[in-house]
Amino acid sequence: MSSLTDACWSPVRPAIFFATKMDGSLDIWDYLFKQTDPTLSIQVCEEALYSLCIHDQGRFVTVGSHEGTTTLLELSESLYTLLRHEKNAMGAMFERETKREKILETRHKEMRLKERSRSQQEKEREESTESKDTEDLLLRMEHDYFASINGDIKDRETKNAHLYQMFDEALETIKEDRLYFIDDKDNSFK
Repeated sequence: MSSLTDACWSPVRPAIFFATKMDGSLDIWDYLFKQTDPTLSIQVCEEALYSLCIHDQGRFVTVGSHEGTTTLLELSESLYTLLRHEKNAMGAMFERETKREKILETRHKEMRLKERSRSQQEKEREESTESKDTEDLLLRMEHDYFASINGDIKDRETKNAHLYQMFDEALETIKEDRLYFIDDKDNSFK
């Protein structure tokens, strides 16, 4: 397979297309005959062909090589004689291809939109998962905080209960000690 260097349509037949290549060959395509391979491929020279010119009536083709060699080729009558419905057939083919390209382009746009929507949904899911994870983390932190506070409160209550008990015992002792000094008759201290 060789790179194309020059190309042009036939001025007489709308279905004929000419192309020169780096390997020195001239390809002639007849799109009404076949579209996947050239109808005729001519090895003009061993050098790369860089220029191509077709006579106005389509009968002669001139190609120029990299080294400056110019070759004049006379084409077969079938390659420069217009067929009856060739213009209409090529017009219809171009219309079909244009519609096909538009359909493919629309389909491609739809696929890109679906992909964007999918990626947006995945992003939203990730954000939702992240926010849920953050929510769960906050709930755990809140639970741990309140558990810590409740533990501190219980520790203080335990310490305070011990202090209250000591206070009650001290109060009891003071009352007992005072009882010795209180005169029972007039409730006064001696």
